[in-house]
Amino acid sequence: MNNIKYREEWLNKVAEELDKVAFKPNGHKLPPVKISCSWALGNRAKNKKTLGQCFPTSWSDGKVNEIILVPTVQDSFEIADTLAHELAHAVDDCKSGHGKGFKDICLAVGLDGNTQMRYAEAGEKLGEQIKAIIKKVGEYPHDKMTITDRKKQSTRNLKVECSYCGFGWRASKTMIERMNNWTCNDCGSDTLEIV
Repeated sequence: MNNIKYREEWLNKVAEELDKVAFKPNGHKLPPVKISCSWALGNRAKNKKTLGQCFPTSWSDGKVNEIILVPTVQDSFEIADTLAHELAHAVDDCKSGHGKGFKDICLAVGLDGNTQMRYAEAGEKLGEQIKAIIKKVGEYPHDKMTITDRKKQSTRNLKVECSYCGFGWRASKTMIERMNNWTCNDCGSDTLEIV
């Protein structure tokens, strides 16, 4: 068993093994890719549904597919499974989205999924291959990040408003305490107050 210390090293080793057992034998050699653990982009990412993303070579100055896997997952199988899905996008250089070209690659390498293959996951054979890869390279060296418990920062600024015309702005308590002039910049009245 290998004792890999860094996430990206583990992800690249798993990709290399997936290429050997699932992609090459089924006619799909992996292109050069860069894989990292990072936050996903877009609306689906905000809803915490996206576990990984593959970006086309046209987005990279290095002209390689960039793959990211979110830091909210630490399960080795789930990460390797998601990586296989993203590698299928890399083979296609993201040209098909989740369409026919992508679906054909997924089915060839052992990924099953719904009609659009948006949730393409390892079928039985690929699942066993992933388990063997994890046994060979070790567990994913990552501790899950939990962002749902994150306390939202409330604004520290207070609102200053003219009670006559309604003109207002926000400023910190310290800046408000330093104010010498309480004349409204809009109407010129002396009716500014903290609301």
